[in-house]
This record gives sequence, structure tokens and C-alpha cells, in this order.
Amino acid sequence: MFEPSGQELINIANESILNENEKIKSKYTVIIAAAKRARQLVDEKDARIEEGANPLTIAIDEIKNKEVKIEPED
Repeated sequence: MFEPSGQELINIANESILNENEKIKSKYTVIIAAAKRARQLVDEKDARIEEGANPLTIAIDEIKNKEVKIEPED
């Protein structure tokens, strides 16, 4: 099993959202957000990637550490 799980990332992302209608309900939302963030890191030529780190791992860690916020779907 991967750490953190999709459900754990959903719970982390929802901690700061007060409005129940805006809460993230789908693990696919988290997966897409992580993939988009990884693409941003690659496009920005982030120094961590140049050191050999996996951009998707960095993106997931940023979500887990609340360094990025996932916007709810419309």
C-alpha cells in the first residue's frame, strides 16, 4: 500500500474546508491535483527535480504537508 493513501490525502485536504459542499469527495480529484502539481514542478524546473526527486512524490508530499491547497470541483 502507498503512503499516504488516497483517503488520507482527501482527509488532509478537507481539514481546512468548513463548507460541507466544498469538501473533496473523490480520490480522483486528489490524484488529478497531484498530477497537475507535478507537471507544474517539471515546467518550473524545480531544483528538487534536478536533484533526481520524482515530481509526483514531491507533489504528494506538498499535499500531505499542506503546502498546496486543492480547490474543490465546480
